[in-house]
Amino acid sequence: RLLCRVAAKKGSSAGGDAAADAEGGSGKQPAGADGKPGRASKKEVYPAHMRAAEITKGLKSGKLVSGTLHMLKNTCYLGCVKNEKEQIMTVGSQALNRAIEGDEVVVERLDDSQAQVYEAAAKQLRHGVGSSGQDLTEADVTDLAKEVAQEKSAFEGKTKGRIVSVVKRQIRELCGSISPLDNPLPRGIESLGEGQRIFIPSDLRFPYMFVEPPDAATDFEGKRVLVSVNVWDRYSEIPRGKFIKTLGAVGDVNVETQMILMEHQICNDPWTEEVLACLPPSDYKITEEELKGREDVRKTLVFSIDPPKCEDIDDALSCVRLDNGNFAIGIHIADVTNFVLPGTALDKEASARCTSVYLVDRRIDMLPKLLTTDICSLRANEDHLTFSCFVELTPEGEIVSERFAKSVIHSAAQLSYADAQSHLDGEIEERPDITQAICDLNSLAVKIRAERFRKGALELSTATEMSFELDGETGKPTNLFVYKSYSTNKLIEEFMLLANQAAARFTLDMFRKTSVLRNHLPPKEKSMAEIKELLRCHGIEDFDYSNNKALSESLKNLDKPDDPFFNRLVSVMVTRSMNEATYISSGDVKPQMYHHFGLAMDKYTHFTSPIRRYADVLVHRGLMASLKLQDLPEGMADKSNLTAQLEQLNYRNRMARWADSASDELHRFLFFKEKGPITAVGVVMRVSQAGLSVAVEEYGAEGVVELSAMDWLVLKESQAAHGRPLSPYEGISVHIFDRLEVCIEADTTDNRHRKLKLTFVSLPKAAARLGDGAALRGEGGLGNIEAEEETAVMQDVGA
Repeated sequence: RLLCRVAAKKGSSAGGDAAADAEGGSGKQPAGADGKPGRASKKEVYPAHMRAAEITKGLKSGKLVSGTLHMLKNTCYLGCVKNEKEQIMTVGSQALNRAIEGDEVVVERLDDSQAQVYEAAAKQLRHGVGSSGQDLTEADVTDLAKEVAQEKSAFEGKTKGRIVSVVKRQIRELCGSISPLDNPLPRGIESLGEGQRIFIPSDLRFPYMFVEPPDAATDFEGKRVLVSVNVWDRYSEIPRGKFIKTLGAVGDVNVETQMILMEHQICNDPWTEEVLACLPPSDYKITEEELKGREDVRKTLVFSIDPPKCEDIDDALSCVRLDNGNFAIGIHIADVTNFVLPGTALDKEASARCTSVYLVDRRIDMLPKLLTTDICSLRANEDHLTFSCFVELTPEGEIVSERFAKSVIHSAAQLSYADAQSHLDGEIEERPDITQAICDLNSLAVKIRAERFRKGALELSTATEMSFELDGETGKPTNLFVYKSYSTNKLIEEFMLLANQAAARFTLDMFRKTSVLRNHLPPKEKSMAEIKELLRCHGIEDFDYSNNKALSESLKNLDKPDDPFFNRLVSVMVTRSMNEATYISSGDVKPQMYHHFGLAMDKYTHFTSPIRRYADVLVHRGLMASLKLQDLPEGMADKSNLTAQLEQLNYRNRMARWADSASDELHRFLFFKEKGPITAVGVVMRVSQAGLSVAVEEYGAEGVVELSAMDWLVLKESQAAHGRPLSPYEGISVHIFDRLEVCIEADTTDNRHRKLKLTFVSLPKAAARLGDGAALRGEGGLGNIEAEEETAVMQDVGA
């Protein structure tokens, strides 16, 4: 192939192929993908990998770079090789050169002319993964993936490279299905050998594979199976995998959920004996020794406000009116570090899991349930050990003083957001003391929030959370509806933000080099420019994003009181264009990098959820060291260890978000699979060559309405699509933010996906453009189909 010849001219493998040797080859051309005749192309498909000596020389000279390969979530043709210093993009199967997600690789930088050769190959090589992809090239697939993820600009302007060696293959088990024998074969595969089949991973970041199910495995047709990556030599279009076992039927909720956990490497293993040995007894009671040195807040009115049926209650509040007219606020957080001691088996397990994972039908805890739902959970009518942030506020919400202390509380009430809202609205006569405290807290929260936004905090939105009603026997969804939010949600948000910000200031004052912070960089220029252009196509010219305050004002000015969905839609689009909020060590970056763009805060961290976030455990330990209650643990005092832990935290949090999104996606898919096609009104979020990106508020769904080039003229520059003459759509024009009727159904054509298929039906008779007084407005929310790409910043504005 062209790229193989290009590599040879560059002298990258003049003396042989170390990777082929490692994979059972010796530089000689094998007969097939697994050494058996007639099963794959006999021609060299990929460039040979470099020899070890060349790699050592190249790394030393700086010509080569080592790092870990991570793929864009929706494709196996676009990856980014990352290390501590830089990121290098690899585009197309030839540049990736048999490397897959998670591999440790060596990459060679390409100049513009070299990069164009590889990108040209991606435009020529067919995707060829079955009937739905036969007409697509690798470039088409990556463009579509970037469109769907709204990440196109993130890959522009980056250094391009080609992978020259796979140093260490990330051996992992993959879930998926065995392709039926009557399905078209992937490109370059003329036939299958005896007993050989094609494995289709459900995770789009991985390529198809050859597998040979054992003779005894006869129950894999139409089932989910587990396969591990084996080898991939340069003469084979796709790698070989090893069949492990059958998981269960396609569409079974438990099987599909097990796949989601495995795909995202979510640990759900039973707790080991070593971990369980670290726990207090099940009949644990607070001891006098544990009370020494703690502030006793048990006589102060304390209560919690959480989602309904919440079991892992991290936080509770108190509010006392002072004689000087100010308010003494207590933000009381479960004292998890009293039970999770540094260096223990329990601590090591929590540091590996990093976060609890919340799916539609289950919760995967970071810590054993004895702690998460019993001893540490701040349940009502019980004494609990806490770590408290005490803040004195003026009636205007201005901070007079703030401090931290270990404490003990006795919560008087365990309220849901709806319960607290009823108190706030004067609908509950019992416990007037709680009603008064909630009213005071809400009054302060409103003023604190207004001041935050005056300073430039952003009103960001993710796809609105959907709730599912599940069948008690099958676990399948029978209904879905928008999760209702109350003003008491914002009340809790403001006081959690207040405590988190105070914790950042306090620890950073004591530990300038080893404080755990949460930063959020300004959005990418090209991403925001795209949104500005989309709004211009809708007639909005004055969209300023030069800084967070300007962006906040622009979003405020865009607000249309008569059209709440337009406001939400633009906010979601802006949120998706943001960088990801991440954990950093204060010693790894310059002080100006501490800033949190979305919250408009100079310093920020996570303190308020130690039951479910290991980052908060680290912050609690930093606070204890600041208060001279204990020394800073060795793992935090060592800068390199802390950096590695925070990298793990960022990765595991990302996987947890993706798993959460996949669970929502699965249950929405199953809902439509059971209900059948449904016609609903959606709103056009974007017009591209891939089609119309449409959000359907009633069902919280998103998808791409594909437009045939035979029937439609797509004008991306003006964000419009026009029905061609003599087509069924002649005379129809669709613009960005227009409403249109679509048919929603579960896409069952490919078991690899849990996607919805949206098809254009018509323009609603009463509807024109969103924001122009259009009819058919609703109070629903956006779907979560790509919520994992909306950035982690929204984790920082919720309880």
